[in-house]
Amino acid sequence: MMYDVTERMLFVSRVTMSRTRTRTEERVLQAAKRLFLRFGFDKTTMDDVAREAGVAKGTLYRYWPSKEALFESLLFRELRAVNEDFLTRIESDPAGGTIGRILYHGFAATYERPFLRALMTTDSRVLGTYLRQRSPELSRWQFRLDRQLVEELQEAGVLRRDLDPHLLTYLFTVISLGLSTAAEVVAPELAPPTASLTTALADMAQRAFAPEGGGDSERGKEVLRRFITALNQSLANLERETRIGSASEGDKT
Repeated sequence: MMYDVTERMLFVSRVTMSRTRTRTEERVLQAAKRLFLRFGFDKTTMDDVAREAGVAKGTLYRYWPSKEALFESLLFRELRAVNEDFLTRIESDPAGGTIGRILYHGFAATYERPFLRALMTTDSRVLGTYLRQRSPELSRWQFRLDRQLVEELQEAGVLRRDLDPHLLTYLFTVISLGLSTAAEVVAPELAPPTASLTTALADMAQRAFAPEGGGDSERGKEVLRRFITALNQSLANLERETRIGSASEGDKT
C-alpha cells in the first residue's frame, strides 16, 4: 500500500513539473517573439528575453543552448501553428483542396502571423545576422518541400500535369513573396485591401494552374492532410533538437 501511495506521489510530482516547464517555455517563447519583432535578432540578448519573461537567465540555458536555438525553436513552433491553422481553414472550405483556395488559405494563415511574415519577406531588421547565416539553407529546405507538395498535387489532379513542377514551385514563390514585399515599394494609400488582393491572386492561380474542371478538391485535401501531418512531425523533431547540445560562451549573448 505504501508503495502505491509513493508511486502516485511521484507521478503527480512529475506531472506538476512537466506543466511548470511547459508554462515557463511558453512564457519565454512569447517574450522572445515580442522582442525579436520589436528590436530584431541582433539587438535582442538572452538577458533581454529572461527579463521580459520574468525568469532567470540560467533558466533559458536549461531549455535552449543559445539565442540561435531559441530563435529556431520559436520559428519551428510558429510554422507548426500556422500549418494547423491552414489545414483547419482548408477542411472547412468545400473547395479547400483546389489550388486557388489552397493559396488563399495559405496567404490568410501566414500573413496573420507577424513573425512568419517577417521571415517570408526576409525582414533584415527582425532576422539580422540569422538571415545571412541561415537564409540560403532555409530557402532551399522550403523550396524542396514546396516542390514535393506541387508534385503530389499534380498527381492528385489538383494542378495541371503539363506544367513543369520546378517552374510551378518557383512561380508560387514569386507570387507569395510579391504579396509580402509589395508594401515596401508601393505607397500605402495605393494598396488594395489584403482580402481583395489575396482573393484576386487565388482566382488568377486557379484559372492559370488548375486542370480542366477545376481540380479534385477532396483529393487535394487528402494530400494536404498527409503532407502537413508529416511536416509538423518533422518540425516537432527539429524543435526538440534545438534544445540538445551546449552553447559556447560566445553564443551566450
